[in-house]
Parts: sequence; structure tokens; C-alpha cells
Amino acid sequence: MSPQRAADAVTVGVIGAGFGKAVHVPAFRADSRCVVIAIAASKAESARRAAEELGIERSSGDWRTIVDDPGIAAIAIALPPALQVQVARHAIGKGKHVFLEKPVATSAAEAESLLSAAEKARVVHAIDFEFPEIPAWRTTRAMLADIGDLRNVVVQWQFETYTIRSRADSWKVKPSEGGGTLSNFVSHVFYNLEWLVGPIARLSARLADSGGVSEVLVDMMLQFKSGVPGSIAIAANAIGGPGHVVQLFGEHGSLTLRNPGPKYCDGFELTHGTRERVSMVPVEGLLKDRIDAVARVAHRFVDAILNGGSIEPNLRHGARVQRLLDAARDSHNRQAWVEV
Repeated sequence: MSPQRAADAVTVGVIGAGFGKAVHVPAFRADSRCVVIAIAASKAESARRAAEELGIERSSGDWRTIVDDPGIAAIAIALPPALQVQVARHAIGKGKHVFLEKPVATSAAEAESLLSAAEKARVVHAIDFEFPEIPAWRTTRAMLADIGDLRNVVVQWQFETYTIRSRADSWKVKPSEGGGTLSNFVSHVFYNLEWLVGPIARLSARLADSGGVSEVLVDMMLQFKSGVPGSIAIAANAIGGPGHVVQLFGEHGSLTLRNPGPKYCDGFELTHGTRERVSMVPVEGLLKDRIDAVARVAHRFVDAILNGGSIEPNLRHGARVQRLLDAARDSHNRQAWVEV
């Protein structure tokens, strides 16, 4: 049964019956000020089943019928990047607020075009970069002063994705469609690092195929605007890999975020190292799951719709990340450092 709708509730249409159904719908339903009233999928039957299962009023096999509905104020999009751009551009043109996934597009030009359109239309726009919503990550940023001036930043993310394990024919392993390790995972890393450390000034990237999968390995050197060096090593086909590790080394100590498990947002532990010892940092308010992280972004999105103003992260951050992704691919092709 559909949740009861308040007269002033923000009405939301969800486009996508995969991640949209599994995460966007419950994330928005966690906020009592909004109600999901429609869902679209690539096939009408898939949309109908999703709506029936979740108690959503309407469904459609054509996203345009949802986006064009004058009774819907906001559109949450969970589609492959190439299609997401098309849907978002149409929604913005209809004056709808947009909640997007990352990577936002397949190129910086596309992302910047969306940003320009959204600013011109004066709609609220948000990008679902959820790692900074994790309490352990917030505690890490708050503790940066404790380790003194940064000397080095290292990110390692080695695991095997479900798509690669199942050998699925999916956009998620197709760089030309906005997939691949660079777009899918380094997009998160770029945003997270700039949120923690500050702007990246230049980078040198190498991308490698493995096991018949394109761009499944990424190795990168970075230099932040502050002069601090960094490195990224990601493998999305690493069976039994150590998981996601972010290390920040300073003049007085270090901070390490580590998540060895398969859940992207749930399971991070924070340790604080000094010359004398390494100790676990207790963190309050641990997340229940990924839905909880997305719900925090969705809550700010609804705030901005109801109260005015903007939300972070938004399309400006999405376009920035897309410029960094383009720079990484340019660096690989030229085998050279690239200024950002």
C-alpha cells in the first residue's frame, strides 16, 4: 500500500528499477516530507512489478511519462551514465529537481552542459556521492589536524565486483558507456579525496585490461594543489582482495580507513597511528547500510527543495569529477602527467 501523502509533500519519480528500486526508493521514503509516487523501468512489466512490490502508485516502461507528469516535483535517476544525461536534461527542461548517480555522464562536456542547464533553470540538483556520509569518514576529516601537515595520501581498493564475478553483459564493464573501474570507482575516489584533502592539481594514470575486461585496473599518481602527493591503486577483479583502504600520513601520525568487506558503505573502521602506537578510534552513529548513506544525501536534497538554496554534492561536483576522469584517460593515452 502507498504511504499516505501530505498535502505539501515533495513528490518524487524514480527512473530505474535496479538501484533505483533497491536504494533510491527506500532512501527517499526515509524522509517523511516526500513521497515516491511513480517508478519507471526499461520494460513496462518490470516497472509494474516494482511498483506493486513497493506500493508505488504509478509505473511506466517509458521514463518520459514520469518526467513529463506535472504532479511530480523531483526526479531521482539511477541509470547508466549515457542514458542518465538524456533523462536529466529532459527533466531539467521540464523544471524538475534532479537527483543523479555517479558518474554523472560519459564526458566533462556532457556534465558541464547539465550543470549549465540546471543553473539556468534554477532547479535543485544533487549527486549521490555517499562515502562522506559515513560517520567514520566524517570523523577522519575532523581528525586531520591531529596528524599534522600531510605528507602522503594512499588509496587502495582491491576486490571483485558482482558484475565481473558473474560475467554479466553490463554497461558497468564498458568504458564507452560510462562503466569500467575508472568511471565506476575512481569517480568516488576523486570526490572523496578532494573532500578530505583539497583540489587535485595534476595526475598521471595508467589503465589496464585483464581477463577480457577493459580498464579493470587503475594505477595513478596525484599531486594536490597543496603540494601533497598521493597514489591510487584499484582492481575490480581481485578475488579475495583486501578491500577499500584510505591512508593519510602526516608529520605527527596517520589515519587509516579500512573496509575489508563487500559492502561499499558498511564496515569501515578507523585507526589513528602515532610513532608510539596504533589505536582504533571509536565512531558513533554507525550506518546500517548503503541506503542510510543515500538517505542522508536525499534528506538534504529535499531540504533544498522545500527551503531554498543548494545541496552538496551537486552537479558542480559531478562536473569536476568528470574533468578529473577525462584527465586520467588523457594521461593514460599520452603516457604523461596532466594538469587539471
